[in-house]
Amino acid sequence: MKSGAGSGADRRVGPAVINLLAAIAALSSFMLLAGCASNFAIEDAVPHPAADGTYGGPRDTGQYPNLNIRQKGATTQLTDTQVAAKTKELDSAKARLDAKPADTAAANADIARMRQAGKAHNEQVLKEIEGQ
Repeated sequence: MKSGAGSGADRRVGPAVINLLAAIAALSSFMLLAGCASNFAIEDAVPHPAADGTYGGPRDTGQYPNLNIRQKGATTQLTDTQVAAKTKELDSAKARLDAKPADTAAANADIARMRQAGKAHNEQVLKEIEGQ
């Protein structure tokens, strides 16, 4: 009895697999033909110059920009009282977290258990390799 990779049973391809491959090949060829038959040209993919000959980049208008116009922010700015209130809130949260250290006993127990499991696994693998 043959077993393992490369046996005759592994090389048989069923009719369902052949039908699937044929359907994929037909679909991909139809997609390629559809791409060739489309009415999009390469010229539609590149930028065209505007009426003044520019491509949408910087233009020489003959004037300097007015930098004295005050810019508007995207949102309203925080006031000093809002900043002070948020700072106080964050400081109190930090003090509350610093007062109670995290419990690491469960994590230390997990670490010890994982190290013991790893050691047992290593010993088992070495026995299998050495054939004992």
